[in-house]
Amino acid sequence: MIVEVDVRDLMSLLKGNVSLEELIDGLNMFGTPVDEVEENTIRVEVAPNRLDMLSTEGIARSLNGFFGFDTGLPVMSITSSTFEVEVKGSSVRPFVGFSTVHGVKFTEPSIKSIMQMQEKLHISAGRNRRKYSIGLYDLDRIKPPIRYVDMPLDEIHFVPLDEEEEMSGREILEKTEKGKRYAHLLGDRAPVLIDARNRIMSMAPVINADWCKVTEKTENVFIDSTGTSPGTDALVSLIATSLAERGGKIGVVIPGPTYLPKRVDVSFDEVRRIIGMDLKDSEIRQSLEKMRYAVENGAVVVPAYRLDVSSVRDVAEDAAIGYGYQRISQEIPSSNLFGVPLLQAERENMYRRLLVGYGFTEVKTFVLTSSDLLELAGSPHIRVQNPKTQEATTLRQSLLPGLLDILERNKDVEYPQRIFEVGPVFLPEQKIAIAGMIAHRDSSFAEIKGVVDSFLSINGIKLDWTSGSHPFFIEGRTAVAKGGVYGEVRLDLASRVGMPLAAFELILERDL
Repeated sequence: MIVEVDVRDLMSLLKGNVSLEELIDGLNMFGTPVDEVEENTIRVEVAPNRLDMLSTEGIARSLNGFFGFDTGLPVMSITSSTFEVEVKGSSVRPFVGFSTVHGVKFTEPSIKSIMQMQEKLHISAGRNRRKYSIGLYDLDRIKPPIRYVDMPLDEIHFVPLDEEEEMSGREILEKTEKGKRYAHLLGDRAPVLIDARNRIMSMAPVINADWCKVTEKTENVFIDSTGTSPGTDALVSLIATSLAERGGKIGVVIPGPTYLPKRVDVSFDEVRRIIGMDLKDSEIRQSLEKMRYAVENGAVVVPAYRLDVSSVRDVAEDAAIGYGYQRISQEIPSSNLFGVPLLQAERENMYRRLLVGYGFTEVKTFVLTSSDLLELAGSPHIRVQNPKTQEATTLRQSLLPGLLDILERNKDVEYPQRIFEVGPVFLPEQKIAIAGMIAHRDSSFAEIKGVVDSFLSINGIKLDWTSGSHPFFIEGRTAVAKGGVYGEVRLDLASRVGMPLAAFELILERDL
């Protein structure tokens, strides 16, 4: 992800002096390369695992260690908060986390930085707010205790952020930009935060109220995260620990993160083995301290904001970064052997060349697809437990729906069209399949039979074909065998392309 950083703001957070060139070199060596430099702004590419570096504050904290300005476990002021939140429960977004941060020194660049982090977290970890959403509020304008409850959209009334007129919850979803964008995440009810004066602070996961927004005059901040899955505490801690870099004092609210560091048992011998270098214990310790760890009694103490660290391999990677990849000497491999293709890969390539000779064009579709598309082939569903998008929820059990989808998306291309694919399917064990599809006005059972018979004959493969049925093909114009099917595609499916379709699919067993 690209993070825009105000150079002057970043320099003000560093605890030592560096030039712009040294700053850029440090970011590049740290593994967060500078994508672009424009006047006083640099665009930094941050890896998806380093969510803590999605803000200027997080980048400065990491660089302070990397440059040796402030090493070891970051020292933060954390105390119990008297702020109260009554969680009445929500069927829409049942998981919540809260925190406060006091004494923050806001400026225009710092507000832009923390709001950028908020939106980047919404997009990445929050899955466009479907899984998690985050809100920040001016704590001094709020009267506790706060209630978190579900309300009908028509009973919700407040002035949304950056608007001037009061709206109902339904009007917010219909009229505001954010409302239109995230309306699909709500039904007829929405979770809201309400302060002791019965003022609505936000309608999650869409928008906050304007009256309690964070400005340059804000000194104390209230943070909330709501979601459909556990993990809201983690996002709250990322925001709060970033604000702590501005001099803020973190207040622990229940429910919410505790900010306790975690311990990972680490053997320096294992670190040496993973890195592949005979580093001294002192060099490993120093490298880890530069990455903002503490080393105590055979364990590494990991700061709470490092959500990505869970094993010795994560620690070893950071030890290598802290030591400096540029200091690792290059070596020519001692072996002079060259790789050779696997027998199965050579066979698959032979099949590809043969189908290209028949006039087919090879295509590639995604292994993860939608369950709706797979239903076209009557395939059983192997669903992904935590899919990223609605189009990638299921492991494919057939190549045929993907070929149909490609032809449907390319109806304006000149006919005839002949496409094929070789790739993995899951039945549920993984197999390699080959499938082809023909689209033109005269495509027929006889044409696809000729392709299949010739393909099998040339490769010395014998299958016992019989007349049968298959959900993808027309009854009575379908041939089936163990590990194979071909025929004319159902008329309702062919109508999606606007042409008669004929297709085949074969499972390429290893002994073929």
